[in-house]
Amino acid sequence: MTNDPQTAFSRPFSVDELKTESKMDIEADAAERKALSAQLGVASLDRLAGNLLLTREIGAIIHLHGTVDVELTQACVVTLKPLISTRSLVIDRRFGPPEVVEEEDQDEDVAFDENDPPDVNEDGIIDVGEAIVEQLALEIDPFPRADGAKFEGYSSGPAEVEEVKSPFAVLEELVKKPK
Repeated sequence: MTNDPQTAFSRPFSVDELKTESKMDIEADAAERKALSAQLGVASLDRLAGNLLLTREIGAIIHLHGTVDVELTQACVVTLKPLISTRSLVIDRRFGPPEVVEEEDQDEDVAFDENDPPDVNEDGIIDVGEAIVEQLALEIDPFPRADGAKFEGYSSGPAEVEEVKSPFAVLEELVKKPK
């Protein structure tokens, strides 16, 4: 994760400000939603708001968790009609300074039910907005389709071809033909 000042939805949080836990209510304004819709390739992003909690775990690890409600509009890949989609993103990420993250990365085998290794917080800053945008990008349907929308005249299956008889089958028919 990088702390890029050009990010469309940036919410930097200094880990030095966190004692044990901190609540964070976030909401994207109209300009941020417009920039995010262009960044994510959707027709519009009509709502992005949520409640998050940052918790200091043992040591220097910070746990970011909560939910973010999103409403967006995409074009159906078949009809191009607008499709409105609402969802609740679950944010569950851990961050740590580079030296702590490197220690945890030593153990390369991570079991499926274990936590992922933490992300690096650069210079003691976690960009909460960027974490939300990354999660949203993962959850957007890349090929939204309206209910019942069908693309007639195209099939991804094998084309129907007229059965061509082998030369031996033709000879066999000639031999069996009554005289």
